[in-house]
Amino acid sequence: MANNLPEGVNEETLTQWIETSLSNNTNNLSSGLQGQTLIYKESQPSLVIKVSHGRGLMLLLNKRMLKHEYDVDCRLDGFKGIPDCYGMIANNFLVLEYVDGQPIRQCRPLDEASYFSKLLEIIKQLHLHGIGHMDLKKRDNLLVSHDDQPCVIDFGAAVIFKPGFHPFNHFAYKLARQFDYNAWFAHKYRDKPEDSIEEGDRDYFSRTLVERVSHKVKRLYKDRLRYIFKLKR
Repeated sequence: MANNLPEGVNEETLTQWIETSLSNNTNNLSSGLQGQTLIYKESQPSLVIKVSHGRGLMLLLNKRMLKHEYDVDCRLDGFKGIPDCYGMIANNFLVLEYVDGQPIRQCRPLDEASYFSKLLEIIKQLHLHGIGHMDLKKRDNLLVSHDDQPCVIDFGAAVIFKPGFHPFNHFAYKLARQFDYNAWFAHKYRDKPEDSIEEGDRDYFSRTLVERVSHKVKRLYKDRLRYIFKLKR
C-alpha cells in the first residue's frame, strides 16, 4: 500500500523498529483488544503506529478495521483537526502523525466555548466529506492538544457514505451522523445544568433508538446492582 513517510524516515528501518518494539514490548503508547499503538520519536513530527492484534478470525477482523481506518484517513488527508496519515507499511502497520495532547477524559479545554465551537465545525466538515465517526462518545477518541485545540482520532468504526442505492449504508451513515452530534452535545454539557445550554445547541441533540435502548439497559443493570448490593448488607 502507498505511503508518504516524513522526510528522513525509511520504510525498511521503520518496519524493523516496529517489529523490534513489538518483540521487546517497548515504545508502547496504548493497547487494547483490537491492537497496540506505538510511538516513534526519532522523526519530526513524531509518529504513531497502529498494529492489529488477535488470532484467527479476530486478527482478520482487526486487520480489516485497520485497513478501513486507513481508507478513511486517506479521504481526510490534510484535514484540519485530524492527524495526518502517512500510509500503511508492510501491509500491516498504519502510520499516523503524533498529536501532542491528552484525551478529553483526562483534560478539559481551558477555553471550552472556543474548543467545542471548533469541534462542531470539524464534525460538520467530516459529514460534508461523507464520513460519520460513529465513536466520538468514547472520550479517548477526542484530544485536547497542547494549544487547546480539538483533535479527532481513531476512525476504525467510521461509516463512509456510498452514493447510489445503498439503503443499509445510508441508514448507518445517518445514524453515525446523529451519534457524532449527540457525542458533541454530551461532551460540551457534561455535568452542567439545563439552564446552561446555549440557544440552538439542543437542535443538534436527538437520542437515537439505539441510544434509548442502551440507556434503558444500562439503567436496569445499575438498578439491579444496587438492589443486589442492598440485599448483601
